[in-house]
This record gives sequence, C-alpha cells and structure tokens, in this order.
Amino acid sequence: MRGLILAGLVAIAVGGCAAASRTAEVARMQAESPVVSSTVTSVPVASSPGFDFWGTGEGAYFYHRLSADCETLVHGHGRNNAWGLWRLPLGAISEGGPEEGEHGGAVLRFDCRDGQACIEQGALRATPDRVSTHAIPFGTMQRARDFSVTIANLKVACGIDG
Repeated sequence: MRGLILAGLVAIAVGGCAAASRTAEVARMQAESPVVSSTVTSVPVASSPGFDFWGTGEGAYFYHRLSADCETLVHGHGRNNAWGLWRLPLGAISEGGPEEGEHGGAVLRFDCRDGQACIEQGALRATPDRVSTHAIPFGTMQRARDFSVTIANLKVACGIDG
C-alpha cells in the first residue's frame, strides 16, 4: 500500500515539474516574440433593413413568424412552418390596411400588384403553389396597424415604391 502511495506522489511531483517547465518555456517564447500591435480595431458591420420575430398576438397568434428583408416578406405558421409558409416578394405586393378578423382580431391582406400569382405558398420549406393574395392574422387591430407601418417603413428603407 505504501509503495502505491509513494508511486502516486512521485507521479504528481514529476507532472508538476513538467508543467512548471512548460509554463516557463511559454513565458520565454512570449517574451522573445515581437508584438505587432496590442490594439484591436473594430470594423462596423453593415446591417441591411429587415426584421425577424415570432408572434402576431397572444395565444395561438404566437405561432406566426414574420421576417423580411429588402427582397421578401416571409410568413411562417407553426413550428418549422408545418401549418403554412408564404413568401411574398416585397416589391410586387401591396396592402390596403388592416381589416376586422375573427375573435376580435385583425388581418392584414397582401395582394400582388399586377394581379398575377406572385406569392409562393406551401409548408415546411417547400412553396410549390402560387397565389395572388395572402392574409396575415393579428391578435389586435393595433398590432396589425403597427405591422402595416413596419412594412411601409421597410419599403422606404429598401427604396421600394408603394
């Protein structure tokens, strides 16, 4: 038993000496290497207009995800868009303001400006169908109005008419 304990203590001592030796070697190398610069320059990252958020209201309205950039407004419904996915080309759609919806809520309806079916519709990741109109439900009229303003501001920031 004593031999086992003694062997363990020797291993610890040798390991500690090796670690101290490595630490001294690292310190010596750091002292010898020239320092080019000790300051870090931050480079501003350009951000493009857009948004990405979950929820158009309380309760079941939470399962609506809205995101957009200067190209596309995306409306996903359900986890992983299982209940629906719509891709609306921002420059090709218009909306006429919020309308009364079900259960005291509101909807914001988007239409293709040229009357063609410009909105991609599907589920999960695939959008094989094309439609000419799409309505996004909101829990309250105020949320729908706020989102309408958000879309208008995004179009201005992206240089899109109407």
